[in-house]
Amino acid sequence: MTTVTLDEQERDRRWKKIREGMKKQGIDCLIAYGSGTHNLNANLKYLSNVTLGKDGYMVFPLSGDPTLLLFMGRPEKLWVQDCRSGHPAYSQAVSERLVELHLEKGSIGIVGLSGYYGELGFPAATYLALSQRFPNAAFKDGTDIVEQARRIKSAAEIRCFEFGCEVGEKVIQAVANTAKVGVLDNEVKTKIWDTLFLNGCEPGSNLYYSSGKDVTHAGRMPIMLQKPLERGDVILTEFDARFCGYKSQFNQPFCVNQPDQEWREIFDVARESFNNAFKILKPGITAGQLDEAFLS
Repeated sequence: MTTVTLDEQERDRRWKKIREGMKKQGIDCLIAYGSGTHNLNANLKYLSNVTLGKDGYMVFPLSGDPTLLLFMGRPEKLWVQDCRSGHPAYSQAVSERLVELHLEKGSIGIVGLSGYYGELGFPAATYLALSQRFPNAAFKDGTDIVEQARRIKSAAEIRCFEFGCEVGEKVIQAVANTAKVGVLDNEVKTKIWDTLFLNGCEPGSNLYYSSGKDVTHAGRMPIMLQKPLERGDVILTEFDARFCGYKSQFNQPFCVNQPDQEWREIFDVARESFNNAFKILKPGITAGQLDEAFLS
């Protein structure tokens, strides 16, 4: 089985780009936070290659070694040599590292104060503790430095998405082979998980599944419902294949035997919408233009 890895060359590329952004904004050090809750540790993972789902902080200076603060000691396959335990008083551990770096009066960028998940981002208690501990430091929002760097993907990152797509196609075929009249929904869902994990998908991948004659959303069925599939049932799925933290996501419908006329019309409209957007997808267009193409 092919595997995907992100090596130290990829690490060095990212750290160089992040530090270029720090120099432009006059920031001496970034402090990035990540939480497994709602998968809000993408920025932390981008900097450290820590496993998705881990909680912790990273102190990332403009020069010198970064420091990773986690619940316990050093996990395997990390890019950071200086790993420490910061639980539960992370602000104290971060403060100690800032003192070591002589940044009591420095310009500190906080990663997680803004953006889509801004209100779920950097913990207020940690921010308050740091600002009180270092009254002469200048605390700034440094979220965009990391998130701008993340926008342009390297060949290694693109390969993670490609690998996910390869496994996603295997999942779609597995559902097509399994979903028959009389088969329980849980058998189909189990086959999806089996296909994901047996092909190297990481834990934490998402799966929504729903079936019936009048389903409208993949996430509206109880997870453990023991319901046999019936002729004409539509199955709606939303799942992702995750590798190295990168998700290749699929929203794939199925039908047990043949769909009725109304579902055929819905599928036709969805296919036309997708094709319209795909035709204009190219570098330089805006998200708004792409959205208009989907809706046209």
